[in-house]
Amino acid sequence: MTAPVHLGRQTLPGLIAQWARIVDAIERRDTGGHDLRADIDVRHEIAGRVRTRPTSVDTREMLAELDAQYLAGTVASATCIHGADRAAAEGWTAAREWYYWRVPVGGGA
Repeated sequence: MTAPVHLGRQTLPGLIAQWARIVDAIERRDTGGHDLRADIDVRHEIAGRVRTRPTSVDTREMLAELDAQYLAGTVASATCIHGADRAAAEGWTAAREWYYWRVPVGGGA
């Protein structure tokens, strides 16, 4: 489920569809051979767009459902999956970029 290099070129519906596939793979515990960090970068791109552009109720509801599935298929991590140095450099926090502070149940990061 490795994310494409150019997330900025994708539409929001395309990103959400990709996030759905990633979440499905995590739920099935099929993360072997995947670059989890790149996969979760998809969710980060979505977050940036949702914060800066209007989105429909349907889009927000779908994202909430996918996020609930992601939360169920992952456990909290004490560290950012990209590492503390990158998190600090980017200004990411566990409260706002919560998706980076989670790992699949049973490992896989």
